[in-house]
Amino acid sequence: MTSGSPWHSTSGSAVRPCGLDGDTIMAAFYTVIQFVPDPVADERVNAGVIVFDGERVRARFIENWGRLQRFGNKDVGFLRNFAREFLDRCQDSVPEGRVTEQTIRDMASTWSSLIQLTPPRGSLLDLDALLRDAEDRFLANDRRTGTRPFTKHHMKKFAIEAARLAFVQRGGPEARRLVRRDFAITGEVEEHPFSLAIANGRPFVAAEVFSFVGADVKSQEKDVRATAWAFDDVRKRHRDMALAALVLRGEEPTPAFEDAQKVFGSLDVEVVLKDSVDEWADRVAGRVLKEV
Repeated sequence: MTSGSPWHSTSGSAVRPCGLDGDTIMAAFYTVIQFVPDPVADERVNAGVIVFDGERVRARFIENWGRLQRFGNKDVGFLRNFAREFLDRCQDSVPEGRVTEQTIRDMASTWSSLIQLTPPRGSLLDLDALLRDAEDRFLANDRRTGTRPFTKHHMKKFAIEAARLAFVQRGGPEARRLVRRDFAITGEVEEHPFSLAIANGRPFVAAEVFSFVGADVKSQEKDVRATAWAFDDVRKRHRDMALAALVLRGEEPTPAFEDAQKVFGSLDVEVVLKDSVDEWADRVAGRVLKEV
């Protein structure tokens, strides 16, 4: 199931990125626990999240284990056992074998079978806030009826935080000013507000967020048409500007999402799914900071 046992790893400590002024940027880090029933096919589903800082490790796991069993068409009892043991070893009262930051990093770098961890990524949130945020972002589809779903509002907040973090990591604290929320960009015909933009006197990137989760298909289609017009209009005035649609798709692509993908593709708009927003933000930060 794994490459070695990480439980007793205590060596080393994580390097914490610093800003240009030397101040520590990262408050905490997160990683996603993924179930990979067929590592060759590389199909995976989120099973939990882990957050950690220099002293503490916290985790949350899904509640609907049946969904994972249906996804992999195999017994997931070993996953439940892993979850129980992991949570036990996160307790401060455990005298030996307690999970540490280095344990998590070792797991992320070496585990390559049925249970895998994504590379740890930093956050500006404190540990408790990050745990709530990570649970909303990566385990939202497992929420029971009556709990808060991951909506377009949360997608927007997520995207802005991801962009700010990427710019801070690459350019220091002052670089976050380049990330603009609800920023208006003038097109060939009229002005258009975008949920997220990267600008420094002139706009470098314009991005809009979308949610294709839920039954309100007409609103989704209307949103896509209106934003497609905005993308097309600003591109005529700013021909070198990068455009992106940051998308919450849900577990399965819907006809509305597939239509939107075709429309945005025809306009040379990059479609970025939620789980890839962090990587997109890092690429954007690397490119823009070379130009400013």
